[in-house]
Amino acid sequence: MLEPARMPTAARTELDPGATCRNCGQPLAPGSSVCGGCGAAHGEANRCPHCNSVADVETHPALGFRCLVCGGPRVALDIQDVTPSAQTQALLKAAGSEQTQHVMYSAAGFMLAGMGLLALLVATAVIASASPGVAATLSIYLAATVPLATGIFALRRAATARQLRGAALSAAQVSALGDVQAVTGVLDAERAARLLRIAPERAELLLAEASISALLEQAPAPRLRVEIAAPTLSDSGAGEAAATEPGEPVAKTLHGDPEN
Repeated sequence: MLEPARMPTAARTELDPGATCRNCGQPLAPGSSVCGGCGAAHGEANRCPHCNSVADVETHPALGFRCLVCGGPRVALDIQDVTPSAQTQALLKAAGSEQTQHVMYSAAGFMLAGMGLLALLVATAVIASASPGVAATLSIYLAATVPLATGIFALRRAATARQLRGAALSAAQVSALGDVQAVTGVLDAERAARLLRIAPERAELLLAEASISALLEQAPAPRLRVEIAAPTLSDSGAGEAAATEPGEPVAKTLHGDPEN
């Protein structure tokens, strides 16, 4: 397993190991921030970056996890002593923005595409019954294809937003795993999978990405190598000429060295 580089220490929460559930009063399991009895979430690890409420998450087929209160994309983080860093929260907010755009563009795209197909059917029926001229036929079809083309463009934009959302969510998981390791130390795939509620294979990939990301952040900046040009024959000859007596010619060999 790759050893992650040293990371900045994340902020700790105020939830002590012997805390009880604020909802049902049962003691929380050691290290866990979610009550095993009623399912209530505790601590800053479960604070939603979108609605700012402390709530647990639920699985979602597209987002992985989403907030139980507002439905925004989240990362499952079942641990007491870690507060998600500003980078993790920013990535989740970016994923939420892309999710909103994906939903909006998808709805508009399907609606406009449906309207465009209906307009084409109506235009075809009108042209078949009225038999207008060539110019009128082209104008009717051109007007009918405008909503269809707009809908296709909106669907393509929705696909782009979906890709950006997936990239932001993946980066948020890597960042959250780095936040955990900054407090707990090196994690293995089994424990990381349990804390983030993901498969061990996915946890192994995230551990590798977190290690590579930390190493790249701590890599020293490249230094510019400056080389001084070697003196030319004319420069060397000028210096030697200045070192001789005034008016005395300087005899040189084929290599530019003065003769003895």
